[in-house]
Amino acid sequence: MADIQVKLDTKEFEQRLEFASRESINAMRRAVDRAARSARKDAIREMARDIGAPASKFRSAVPLVKASTASNISATWTISKKRLSLLELSGTRFAPVLSTLRGKASGSTFRTTGGGSASLSLPKAFVMTAPNGARLLMVRNGSKIKAIYGAMPNTTMSQDDGAPRVLWTKVAERELAKNLGAEMQRALDGASGPSPSSLGGD
Repeated sequence: MADIQVKLDTKEFEQRLEFASRESINAMRRAVDRAARSARKDAIREMARDIGAPASKFRSAVPLVKASTASNISATWTISKKRLSLLELSGTRFAPVLSTLRGKASGSTFRTTGGGSASLSLPKAFVMTAPNGARLLMVRNGSKIKAIYGAMPNTTMSQDDGAPRVLWTKVAERELAKNLGAEMQRALDGASGPSPSSLGGD
């Protein structure tokens, strides 16, 4: 009795599967990182409009996106605190009364588009120059004086219905949907893309 066999050399298929598996992870990482970086750029522009100050004023509080890794396919953007004097914001009005540095002021200390807002009216305020040269709007509360600041970058992103946060979500979802399909198809076709780590920062 003779055995007749059909034998398959699986080496090539195993190599292709290994390649597809590796490239699929890279494809997802590229799509996620690009989506987060695009969303960051648009969110910063919206944040500047929301706060009422140019992005250069709070650049240190909005660092680059932390890219994904092979074991963690998520990109992270951490926004920190950055105090901005109310005098640095476009919506602030200071009217001298007793002298050029003493008068009344008005403005907004919180979100101005979407979310919530806090309008502020200060009938008695004065301007002081800090050691670093920044001009601060001050008020007296009994025997104490305090500086009045505007919205911080992390505040503008903390409310789900705030304009910067809404735009971040919208752009991230749109860019992820646009890039993920193309990246995955390339991986399944057996083509390799650039290494995620070689794409650089924002």
